[in-house]
Amino acid sequence: MNPSIARLSAVRAVSQVLTGHAIRVSDFDQGLDPQQKAFAHQLAQGTINALPRLSGLLNQLLSKPIKPKEAEVHAILLTGLYQIEYMRTPDHAAVNESVNLAKKLKKTWAIKLINGCLRRFIREQHKLRANLTTAAEAAHSEWMYQMIVAQWPERAVEIIDANNHAGPMCLRVNPRLHSAHDYLQTLRSADIDGTLSELAPECIRLNQACAVEKLSGFDKGWVSIQDEAAQVAAQLFTIEPKQNILDACSAPGGKTCHLAELYPDSYFIARDINSERLLKVRESTERLGLTVDIQELSQAHDRERECFDHILADVPCSGSGVVRRHPDIKTLRLASDLAQFHAQQLQILQNLWPKLKRGGTLLYVTCSIFEQENDQTIRKFLQQEAQASIQVIKKSWGYATEYGRQLIPKRDGSDGLYFCRLKKH
Repeated sequence: MNPSIARLSAVRAVSQVLTGHAIRVSDFDQGLDPQQKAFAHQLAQGTINALPRLSGLLNQLLSKPIKPKEAEVHAILLTGLYQIEYMRTPDHAAVNESVNLAKKLKKTWAIKLINGCLRRFIREQHKLRANLTTAAEAAHSEWMYQMIVAQWPERAVEIIDANNHAGPMCLRVNPRLHSAHDYLQTLRSADIDGTLSELAPECIRLNQACAVEKLSGFDKGWVSIQDEAAQVAAQLFTIEPKQNILDACSAPGGKTCHLAELYPDSYFIARDINSERLLKVRESTERLGLTVDIQELSQAHDRERECFDHILADVPCSGSGVVRRHPDIKTLRLASDLAQFHAQQLQILQNLWPKLKRGGTLLYVTCSIFEQENDQTIRKFLQQEAQASIQVIKKSWGYATEYGRQLIPKRDGSDGLYFCRLKKH
């Protein structure tokens, strides 16, 4: 394996986050062999996940901030620190490889800076660690750390720990073809082990992540990848044959497909504002052999009145409950974003409500653990809409809130999602 190629891919991924872009590390691993990809992903994802802590260390080593246009140099320093702090890379190798990356990227001016910072960290690491803030030590931004502690005082340690570790890979077994119990036996015969979820009946939590190519029958629609918390949504509907169901923010389509698997005699519309992301929904429905009407949101849809028996509104949010799946959230999300999401969520509910038939249910879902996007949004909507009332979710999982039910991220368990069920009178 040529580790410098993998390191270069990781540096490019990290530099994108530093310039304010949400990324998938897989966008930067073209041309790498499997071993190189694994190393690049470990280095990039690890650095991005630990970025608030690494930045707290690096800022002590710099006499002045690195200019935004030099994001690649910034990323070289951060990935170098990550290798020294978190990986088994020998100190001298981490320094030398980081210097070589600067040469490869024609950033010769930065060689002295990179060499000096990393060597000083090796010498003074104990003192530098002791100077970190509590939030930085926990690898979270200050605002996010303080909000988690304020809103989840008894669960903050658990949430922060979960955020700092990759979430387990979970499967959703297609109940039209197999039971989760039977499919787990199929996995075990292929030396892939896991456990049945207590949260979602179609879910298997794998003990170790694996490539989808190794999952028996994946291409035949036997199974899909979906976190167990996301699989809970389908349990919260009671759907009759021939009823019309709208998934209003459907991409990438996991919840739509789950519902269509469970209720094949009903009519489903998967709608989203993003045409590119709708391609994912189409790919999934075709692989699973499902009949779903896939639509890009248009102005014509605004005029719909009382068309749907049930609506699923999995709305845009901060993603604070899925940080471990998208560690760039720690760096990119701002405290001020919550007010913007709250306003957007309220607008979505107001737009959807006229489309719901009387007696119908609307399930409001976020991937957030913050009240401003959850109960506060629902409280505001209820104040504005006299025909809406809460339909209590009578489940034992998670935590009851004023209006809904909340799952928090657990290190070896589910992601953190909020659910609230509204009924129209």
